[in-house]
This record gives sequence, structure tokens and C-alpha cells, in this order.
Amino acid sequence: MKHWSRRFGVVLLALGLLVASSAPVTANWSAPTPTASLWDIDEQLVVPYLPNNETLAGTGPWHGTVTVANASNFPVTVDIAKADGSPITSVNLPGNGSTTLAAGTLFGSNPGGGLLLSGREQGGCASQAVQEFTKTRGTPANTADTIALPVPSGVNVTQVVVSQGTTLYAAPADYTFSQVGTTLNISWAPAGAEPAGGSAYSVQVAYDFPCRPARLSAAVKLMAPAPSTNGRTSSTHLMVSGYAGLSRASAVGSTLVAPIAQANYSGWKTVLHVTNVGSTPCSVTVKLYQHPSGTQTHTLTQAVAAGATWNLDLVAAGVPNNWLGTARIEGVGCQLTASIDRIKPTQPWGTPVNMALTNLALPAGSLTSTVYVPLVFQAYFDWNTGLAVTNAGGLPATVTINYYGTNGNLITTKSLGPIASNSMDFDYLSGSGGQLAQAVITSTQPIIVSVDAVKYTGVGSDVGQALTSMGINGPLTLTPGLPMPLLRVPLFQKQGSSGNDNSGIQLFNVGGAAATVTLDFFDASGAPQPPSPLTVPGIAPNGAVTIYAPSQAPLPADFQGQVRVAVTAGGPVVAITNNVNYDVQADGSAAFNVATGQRALRVDFGKVANKSGVDTIIVAQTVDENGVQMPAQQILVQGPAGLTITTSPAFTNMFGAATVLVKGTNTTAPVTVCWDLNTNGSCDASEPQVTQSMSWTP
Repeated sequence: MKHWSRRFGVVLLALGLLVASSAPVTANWSAPTPTASLWDIDEQLVVPYLPNNETLAGTGPWHGTVTVANASNFPVTVDIAKADGSPITSVNLPGNGSTTLAAGTLFGSNPGGGLLLSGREQGGCASQAVQEFTKTRGTPANTADTIALPVPSGVNVTQVVVSQGTTLYAAPADYTFSQVGTTLNISWAPAGAEPAGGSAYSVQVAYDFPCRPARLSAAVKLMAPAPSTNGRTSSTHLMVSGYAGLSRASAVGSTLVAPIAQANYSGWKTVLHVTNVGSTPCSVTVKLYQHPSGTQTHTLTQAVAAGATWNLDLVAAGVPNNWLGTARIEGVGCQLTASIDRIKPTQPWGTPVNMALTNLALPAGSLTSTVYVPLVFQAYFDWNTGLAVTNAGGLPATVTINYYGTNGNLITTKSLGPIASNSMDFDYLSGSGGQLAQAVITSTQPIIVSVDAVKYTGVGSDVGQALTSMGINGPLTLTPGLPMPLLRVPLFQKQGSSGNDNSGIQLFNVGGAAATVTLDFFDASGAPQPPSPLTVPGIAPNGAVTIYAPSQAPLPADFQGQVRVAVTAGGPVVAITNNVNYDVQADGSAAFNVATGQRALRVDFGKVANKSGVDTIIVAQTVDENGVQMPAQQILVQGPAGLTITTSPAFTNMFGAATVLVKGTNTTAPVTVCWDLNTNGSCDASEPQVTQSMSWTP
């Protein structure tokens, strides 16, 4: 304890949890709220809209399921909340496990809506890394006070800070602490100062083993007219669609761009589902821009309550038939997310087809000028793909599309444009004979791309299929010294007695060298299944490979679980996954973008406003692709002149955490924390880092 005798006034904060005072009794404490905490990857997943027995574009009723996969190797609890954060339920997942929940289970008899998913480690760990207790000093002087710690047995206190107002007590001069089981003893036996008997004082406690954050992925499957309880479909269903849940950073913004919208255009009807994931009501405006001019033709406005969803049917809203274009969704200061259902009940001449596609609207600021498309059909068993390229920038866009064969050879190059701002253009890979391909799209402006695949012709029950995915924003940002991002497929199915749902994964090597990938298949319990580990070498640059469930003989029939794909050489690799069941009466197909996960730096900056001249502990934590902490990593903290920074560089401990003290005098200043991968003593631009403004006030 002597080590800490000079560190008075320390504000202990770790793992994004700010300590909060409770009533002045021994065992009571109030749950802290996250503050000043950033991850390089976003822990919370967003589901913009999950229907629950609802009619969409005159079809349905539509139902949904959400499959949540634990990409961590340790058990986690997943908290599922409504879009405003109101809790719905929590589910426990084993390491590498997954589960599927039906909309009816989550919403009951109420309409569906948006969901927020976040996870935390289970087991013998501290649910909060730091807690604050308000304690009443006992009598007589020089005796001890005790605090009951709300942590599992085996979790140890590593540090204690005791204060009363602006008075900070020193250990061991004023007090000492010890722990017996889950009881903390604060002994005032030393000869130094202590609080007056009967007065309240604060005790801040840090633990050695805080619960680790979960790494999650999610897939949303939509079906009509019957519900599904497990994500399987059958002949009771007429249409199926789906999309992947996104991290909050990827899904939420005040301005969203929808790649395509149709008002009974060639039979396709669009419903936008705009969800307010903020804590206050929001005035939302949807602006519609007509193809090909990009002229704004309609402005639709709606007040959306916190957590509510605006289901905007374009035809019902008065948009004329045969309207085709794009949409921007705006809410000043709002936190919005949106999905877009496009449904085709009939052909224009009246023949029923019952096809469905689901896209996502993405934050305008997240869009880039390079987009990857892992799978393009060209007359492949009667499947064909069309690319809808929308210009999200402020100037006309010139677009180049390079199509590659699965062997990586360039098939052809197409040019589009100039495409007016907020307008779109289309391209199809023409030819005969049938082939699979990939595409790299580059533009002079930021773009968003819808990748639509349809099957209007053929023989048998597989006619009338449709699926869509989102083009993947690039180029990928890679960090020197870190492995390639891990690919996470939350829902992978193989036919069997439970149904004929089958999944395929399309892996696209967008790097300049041949790639090798290793796939691991985990059932819902988290148990690895054959053919794990499946190694696929030699994916050519710009080439691709398909992993199709029925072609994997060792994979058990009726398999339903997750797949994780590690890039062990070459790369990077991007992917989508398709899911098809031809038992569905009409359209049994869906596609899901595949999320990636990389090693990450997490930083907690302490309290937003700290006392002048008082040290604040900054806690940095490094985790691997599966959320496991990484020890012996070098952490740097940097700031302007006038700040006192102690113990930088610091090295992460066995739990992947490192602490650095920062102190200022009547100042507000930016503080940067970085993971010094190359150990050169500076925060290089390519290294993971987080910057936040910190204040020290009188």
C-alpha cells in the first residue's frame, strides 16, 4: 500500500463504469452508468426493425427472428432491449454459442420494432470494474469499518481510494485496507487523519477481474405469413427475407442514405422502417430523389418518439406508381437507424410472384468511394444480379466497376455516369453460359450499393427467388501488426429433418496476395463441429470461394450455428452469406452481410470533470478478436504541455489492462491513448487510438 501513499484524490474508472454514490449504509450501492468509454469496435448491435405479425405493402402478416451468436470463447449474457433502451429480456449463451428468438417472444402481442443487443461475461467476475460506496464512519476513533462487496468469491480488491469531500486520505498513513472473502475492511488504526465519527465518507474500490465485454453478431430473418420460432422456414411460408444486425457505429446516424426505393415500380413496393434509438422524440424527414435526374420529388415528415419506428409505405404515402429513386432520412441531432423492405406481390401484368428484399439505410458519413461485392450471378442456374449504385455525395459521380471471376481474372470493366447527386444507376453482368463473379466498384463520390439477385426463370419450385445484400464499404482499414479481421457468420444452416434451409458463404479476397482462410463451425451449444477446422488455401487476389452447407459432408444434418472465418495468410477477405429454402411456396431466399471483428483497444478516461491538481486514472484494455484480454501490450498516453502524465508507457497486465495517471491544473485538454504496436514510443496514425477532452476544474 505504500506504493499508493502519494496518489491522493485518484478517480478510479475502468471498463466504462463510473462509480456512483449510494445511501450511507454499509452494503448498499447503486449501479454505475457507462461514461467516457470508447471501443474501436462497437459492443452494441442494432436491429433497425423486426416485424411481429404485421402487414407490409399489403402482404403478410410478416414475422421475424433474430439469431444472436457469441463470438467470445467464454459464456456471456446478452441483454436485449427495445430501441429506447427499455429492457426486454436477457439470454445466456455459452462460449461460441448462439440462439434464435422470435419476434412474438420479444414483443408479445404488440407490434414489432427496433432492438438493441449488448453482452457481458458470465461467471466469477466483477460485473463492474470499479464501485463507489458511501460509508458512515463508526466510533470510537482508530477502529475499522466494513463494506460488503457485491462480487463473487475469488474476485479481489486491487485498490482503494478513500475521501470525504475534498479531503483525500492517504494509505497507509491514514488507513489500511484488507479483504476477507467478499468483505472489505477499512482500518483507521494508523495515527493519521480520519473522518469524524458518524460522518459519511466515500470508498472507491477497484477489482482485479472485471467481467469482459462480449463480442456478438446477429442475423435477422423475416418470413410471411407464418411465424418461425427457430429461424427455420418451410412450406407454410410464402416469402422470406433478411439482413445482418450492425454495430451501433455502423448503423446509427442523423442522416441515413437508402440505396434504392420503389413505389410500385415494376411491381416492387417499398416500406421504410425508420427507428429512433435516441432517448428523446425526433422530427424525421424523408427526402425522395427520382431516378435518373436525382431531382427531389417528395418530402415526408414524421415525429418519431424515442424507441419508436416510423413504417413509411411509399405507395400509401401517395408516391405515384412507377416511381423509382433513392431516399435520404434526416433528423437533426437524432439517432436514427433504418431498414428498407421491398416487396413484389405480383408482376405488373398481375401474375403472383411474392418476392421480398431487405436493405439497410446507412449513415452518410460512413460511406466511401470504394465498395466490394462478394457475389454476382450471371445466368448462374437462372440467377442474375443487378447492382444499384447510388451517389451519396454532393457532386456528380463517375463510377468504374471491375468484375472478376472466382479465379481472380478480370472479366470486364464497366463505367457508369456521371451519376447526379442523390441519384443512381444500374449495371448487370451480361453474357451467357452462367458464372459466379465478384466486383470492385470505385467512384469519384461516396456511394451506397444494393446488390439484388433474382431468379425469374427455370424449372421447379426454385423459380421466383430474390435476395439482396449491401455492397461492403472499402478500402478496408488495416492496422500494421494486427492480424486480418475475423469474419463472423451468426446463422449457418444445413438441411435435415428440421427443414431444408441451406446456407452458403461467399469469401472474396480483396487483397493483392493469395489468401488462406480457416473456418470453424460451432453448433448452438458452442461445440465445434466437423469439418472444423476447415482450411481453404490459395484464394487468388480478386478471387473467391464458396462454402456451401450441403457440400460439406462432415457437417451434421440439421446443423444450425455460427461460423467464424480466420484469414491466416494474404487477404483481407470480405464475405456475404446466402440462405435458401426451396420448400417455401414462393421466395425462400435471403442474404446477410458478414461482420468482421479485429483486435481492439478500449479506453476509459475517468470522470468528465475532475478536481484541479488531482490525478485521474486512465484505464486502457487490449482484447483479441474473441474478446480475450491481451497482456504485455504497450500503452501510451499523450497530451499537451501542462499535463502531468505518469507511468507512460504502461504495459497491460494478465487481464489486458493498463493504468496511467493524468493530472491537470485548472485546464481542459485533449488526451490521446494509443496501443503502441511497434513500441516506438509514439502514437502513429496507423495504430489504434482514442482521443477525448478532459477537464480539471477548481
